[in-house]
Amino acid sequence: MTDEATCRQIDKVVDRALEDAGLKEPPFMIEDLLEYLEVNRDFYDLEDVRLLRRFWHKVKVRGRRLVNIARKISLHAVWLPDDDQILVDSSIPAPKQEWASFHDAVHTIVEWHRPYFLGDTAQTLDPDFQEMLEGEANYGASALMFGGKIFAKEALDTSPEWASIQLLKKRYKKSYVTTVRRYVQFSHDIPMVIVISTPWWEEKPDDQKDRCRHFVPSRKFGSLFACISPEIVLEQVDNNTYQRTGGPVGQFGLSLPDINGDLNEFYAESFYNRHYVLTLLVYQGKLKYF
Repeated sequence: MTDEATCRQIDKVVDRALEDAGLKEPPFMIEDLLEYLEVNRDFYDLEDVRLLRRFWHKVKVRGRRLVNIARKISLHAVWLPDDDQILVDSSIPAPKQEWASFHDAVHTIVEWHRPYFLGDTAQTLDPDFQEMLEGEANYGASALMFGGKIFAKEALDTSPEWASIQLLKKRYKKSYVTTVRRYVQFSHDIPMVIVISTPWWEEKPDDQKDRCRHFVPSRKFGSLFACISPEIVLEQVDNNTYQRTGGPVGQFGLSLPDINGDLNEFYAESFYNRHYVLTLLVYQGKLKYF
């Protein structure tokens, strides 16, 4: 996880880039940002070895060719700083193409990233350090997609519920997954969590260790409900959702103990985006005893 000091630095870089590019109102589109940055974006096919062979000598990680590491680490995009070009995997869904594009755009605007993508430096790059850079780029990608502080300001004017996610998704023209993750982490200062999981009526994809793909808590949830594991919540989701082809699949209340052992009420809304069940849990208050 990116530390707070680095997050603040990235926030400043993002705000400056958006201001310089004249991007002040949502939606914040990758095409407008890349035009300002003068970075070209092309799409490639991981199965097209001939295409990747044109670039492998420019992008190496620990001496291995791009065509080899792309399959191993599910590489979805590559930034070529010498050419001011981003290559995006054409086989992934459109929302992931957009995310990968914003991710690599962050590499281009964060000054301390550039040296590690030039020349032979990448060949000796420590894997842990590379993972840190990727984490920073993920943080920055979300900030760019939602206009930095602009989203947080607008989200605070909404009620913490799924209807607000739908409105903000439409306004920012982003996916449900990216919108609700941003909402949970950068809106109301209350315990919330988003659980993104494979529905109980489908087989778990091979690229997932568990059916819970992501468990993203708000800051308050992480501190007050550190004892709650994804498995605990997923069991409740499975017991309270129903099968359908898409849309709302469940609404339910549940009680969760905080770190002091006190029970607290949450309200959950589950939505199926045809790939995952997205369950938003919002704090309601301490459980009252009569």
